Amino acid sequence: MIFRTIVAIGALSVWGAGLAAQPQVPAPAPFRPNLLPMPASIEPRGGGVRISDGFSLTFAGYREPRLDRAADRFRSHLTVRLGRGIPTTGLQVRVTVAGPAGGDGSHYSAGSPDESYRLTVRPSGIDLVAPTPAGAIYGFETLFQLVEIDGGGLSVPSVEINDRPRYPWRGLLLDVGRHFEPVAAVKRQLEGMAAAKLNVLHWHLSEDQGFPIESRRFPKLHTKGGTRGYYTQAEVREIVAYAGDRAIRVIPEFDMPGHSTAWFVGYPELASAPGPYHLETRFGVFRPAFDPTRESVYRFLDAFVGEMATLFPDPYWHIGGDEVEPHDWRANRRIRAFMAGHGMKRPAALQAWFNHRLAGILAKHGRRMIGWDEIMDGDLPAGTVVQSWRGETTVSQAVVRGFPVIQSWGLYLDHIKPAEEHYAVDPTPSGFLGDPGVIWGGEACMWGEQISGRTVDSRIWPRALAVAERLWSRAEVTDVDDYYQRAAAVSHALAERGLGHESHTRLMLGALAPPEARGALAALLDLAVPVTFPERAELQRPLTGTPHDRLVDVASPDAWRTRRSLSRLVDRFLADPARQAGRDSLTMMSEGWRDLAARIGALTGGDAMVADARPAAEALGAAAAAGLASLETLAGRHPLSPAEAAQVRATADRIGRPQGLLRLDVRPGLTTLFAAALALSGMP
Repeated sequence: MIFRTIVAIGALSVWGAGLAAQPQVPAPAPFRPNLLPMPASIEPRGGGVRISDGFSLTFAGYREPRLDRAADRFRSHLTVRLGRGIPTTGLQVRVTVAGPAGGDGSHYSAGSPDESYRLTVRPSGIDLVAPTPAGAIYGFETLFQLVEIDGGGLSVPSVEINDRPRYPWRGLLLDVGRHFEPVAAVKRQLEGMAAAKLNVLHWHLSEDQGFPIESRRFPKLHTKGGTRGYYTQAEVREIVAYAGDRAIRVIPEFDMPGHSTAWFVGYPELASAPGPYHLETRFGVFRPAFDPTRESVYRFLDAFVGEMATLFPDPYWHIGGDEVEPHDWRANRRIRAFMAGHGMKRPAALQAWFNHRLAGILAKHGRRMIGWDEIMDGDLPAGTVVQSWRGETTVSQAVVRGFPVIQSWGLYLDHIKPAEEHYAVDPTPSGFLGDPGVIWGGEACMWGEQISGRTVDSRIWPRALAVAERLWSRAEVTDVDDYYQRAAAVSHALAERGLGHESHTRLMLGALAPPEARGALAALLDLAVPVTFPERAELQRPLTGTPHDRLVDVASPDAWRTRRSLSRLVDRFLADPARQAGRDSLTMMSEGWRDLAARIGALTGGDAMVADARPAAEALGAAAAAGLASLETLAGRHPLSPAEAAQVRATADRIGRPQGLLRLDVRPGLTTLFAAALALSGMP
């Protein structure tokens, strides 16, 4: 069933003095469908309609080809879920759209279209009403999420939904400059974005490690900078059209003046130092930077922007502008003289000069500039949009200076944090008293250092759903338990649509691990996650050519089921004065961990996957021993001895650290259990 049932706990009610207490009738389970993002309002009507017996879909009002394609996708998704085709007659599904997105009929406009919709399901039929095609497309997504398998068919509950997004800018950054992602992988992310009602693909297209897009005007950009893969112009148009069909804008980012080595491999005359240049194989911040003092640089960029503007019709253009290393500016005598002659005392002033010139070029081609928050270090052209990644302070700085803000701090998916941490990040800082309209929304970011084409789905989904809900739903929608339960259902629906995050671990283990080890490794990965981004960068020091075939690449970034189940069991156990509730489950869990650690320890051979697993397995065995000792103490058998207490403390510290390139994701519940046992033993 697609709906979650919440069972009310019975209670006693006293009706008056001298009356016996009567059992209270359980309240009806609240209507809480597995919709994500959660709509602005939902009103159940009772009952439902069956759509697998057949339905016809009709349009009224404004109509355009992408609405027809959205309807075709809806029917296709239903066919996949049901496993067979659905007749085209029967229940009436009526779609009414008032008009196009903007006055010119284009989806791409400087403002944001009205993305609201109303969805009404009743026995007489289904009505989807929206002011624009974007709203109708989102309504189709909600209708699909409402569909449940019922008695071998598909049905939809009777309901009225009135919905609109909280923020107009709801994005996903995909970095393909550091690791090239094939066209199919990009399209899969767009499919997931459509389901989550994310509406901006921020496509990071240039880096020190690559320039993966064809330029016919300047072919050495991709022939020398795109040697690890690049998109032809036909493929770019294909991706932009694919996104537009799903009400998703595509914003290109060409990073400058820093993070720009790949530009200079083919065109060293653009740089501040003579070169020669080569694509970086390492990751980090490097010295090469554009020379802001040469007019030839601006002529080049004018021609380049003009060419790329024919591929990317959106009026916004991201220039990057972050982490500019000023070494080559300071080392260049001619650039130093230019700065002195223009009264520039800091490199930030030279970058501001560059930004102003670049903003003029963009404006010439009908584009408005977006940049990372470092661009505020100097004077900034009016109308620039600031993307914040360094914290709430930069949001406040941008707002005070009158610049609209896109929020990304706390939303870096590549940092390998659980979904609940991203879910807790609100784009509008707490206590914010300014105009809420200046905060346009936010973007989840998937930087490319530690991903590949076969791991990218698992690194974005389903955690990006947490960001999607924060950007779409009302601010008060913050129940993490409810989010995880809905996300599990929606995650399955994403897998139906071709995303590989749910099959990722099983398929990679099947391809890379020895057969005799797969079961034990899969069990371990129910309890472990990859180390964080900075930890892996330090421990492994991956390069562009590092194969993504280690156990860290197989692991899911969020082992939330085990982590949260363990915490609930521990809380239940400690809340019971008799120390019985959940005790058997905790004991069986700990014993299972002990046996799993022994199984992995007994595996022989030099397989890399098994070697990767051993540190985490050993830590898991220690956690099992400490957990069993703590349970014995808390059950009143005996207090921890000094030696046992020392071991419990050491284990608590150990499970918080990396175990090779993995980290056990069971720490919250165990540390609570350990702390209670130590306190009861008088050794906190």
